[in-house]
Amino acid sequence: MRHRMRGRHLSRTASHRKALRQNIANSLLSYGRIITTLEKAKETKSFAEKIITVAKKGLMKKETDKPGYVHCYRQVLSSLRNAEVVKKLFGEGQWRETGGIAQRYMNRNGGYTRILKLSGTRLGVLSGSSVGKIPELEYKMEGRDRKLRMLGRRLNDNASRVIFELVEGAVEALQTEGIKPEVTTA
Repeated sequence: MRHRMRGRHLSRTASHRKALRQNIANSLLSYGRIITTLEKAKETKSFAEKIITVAKKGLMKKETDKPGYVHCYRQVLSSLRNAEVVKKLFGEGQWRETGGIAQRYMNRNGGYTRILKLSGTRLGVLSGSSVGKIPELEYKMEGRDRKLRMLGRRLNDNASRVIFELVEGAVEALQTEGIKPEVTTA
């Protein structure tokens, strides 16, 4: 029995789960939108939202309480272990003029990320049908066109594939960086 046991094991050791959570959160904060599995996205969602909340608290202390700001900055840095992502989150360095991710969420109380399920029905191809084109999901990441080919013939073959993205302003921020995040189905 798993009484009072939190989280998903994901068939990994504790250190592997921690590294996976950090990597997914870094990718999410870097690109604004990633494609992953439903279980990994659910496990990472609370971690990413707590990181953004700490960054928001740090930004509120930036002008009045400099040591408090540095403390929050270091807390986020110790959790993510990626200085470039932390700079983008706090709006430091090259993101100073446009503002950071945490600045966009100053007026929002939680719910910074969302999980969109792709589809379990092969996006319109009849289940069990061998006739028809296998759908592909086309999107851009790092300025390159990428394709994700949907697999399987039965219902729910692709149910664990999801789009994990930042809410409100994620698209506008990516467009200012020169990345055009279009997700279309073909």
